[in-house]
Amino acid sequence: MTTVAAHAAPIGRANARSLYDSHDLYRYDRTAPLLPGPDAVDAAAREAFARDGFLAVANVLTPDEVAEATQGLDDLLHARLPGYEGILQPEYEYRERWPEMSQAEKAAATRKVWRFVDYEPRNRRIAIGHPVLEGLITKLLGEPAHLIQDMALLKPPHIGSEKPWHQDAAYFGWYPPEKILGVWIALDPATPENGCMHAIPGTHRSGPAPHVHVRDCQLPDERVAVDQDVVVPLPPGGAMLFSALLHHGTPPNQSPARRWAVQFHYAAASCREITRREHADLFFEGDRYAGCRGGTGTPLAELEP
Repeated sequence: MTTVAAHAAPIGRANARSLYDSHDLYRYDRTAPLLPGPDAVDAAAREAFARDGFLAVANVLTPDEVAEATQGLDDLLHARLPGYEGILQPEYEYRERWPEMSQAEKAAATRKVWRFVDYEPRNRRIAIGHPVLEGLITKLLGEPAHLIQDMALLKPPHIGSEKPWHQDAAYFGWYPPEKILGVWIALDPATPENGCMHAIPGTHRSGPAPHVHVRDCQLPDERVAVDQDVVVPLPPGGAMLFSALLHHGTPPNQSPARRWAVQFHYAAASCREITRREHADLFFEGDRYAGCRGGTGTPLAELEP
């Protein structure tokens, strides 16, 4: 039986609408370079990663691996894997009627799927012990790492919602955040039209930034350096490897094409787990917590561990 993810009520800027239309928060005139394959991640590419906070790499997965991972997600969405008790998050407009929807309707309206690698072997083979992916992670972090998050990010045609600009480290209880790496792998063509990744190069070097709840847990719209935005389209099997401190986001999918991707995060062997209060030492604004681990906007003195 799967669980529907709850949407946290906005805290801090409660019920405030953004002053910005999502179309004003992304630009499309600059495209990130795409390395032809994992073998191209050489010393120069590692320097680019250190400078920009991300790399886009084609052919990280083979076509067969893409097909298997896609089928694995389809099996999860249609409840074909007994024992799976992960989390499905519906697109916002379907949240109220989700309990009455059929499994097929839910599959077509799911925004995110979490915690599936212990139940879905095809995606587990990618997330854990994949020789190509493991080699890239070690190259970029400078040491071995272990999986701390598995997630599928599904933008259904026409209704796939925006993921506003944010830093993934705002969600994770691991330190130091510089040693957390995200891997976002396209299973469908990820294009500017269907909501591919956008990134602001170099923002990871500025460290943790305060987050608020508006459309989601996000960087405040007015603080996003939209003029520096770079679009990161990917072919199926291509991956974006990125620092957990990189400012990134994805606009809505208003196209007729779906956009499926899996995302895994890894913490280096030298990382340690931290409490939410320790997390608040990194993500705060004045006297309030400004991370995404629950209680965004709570006074620091009242924050639960």
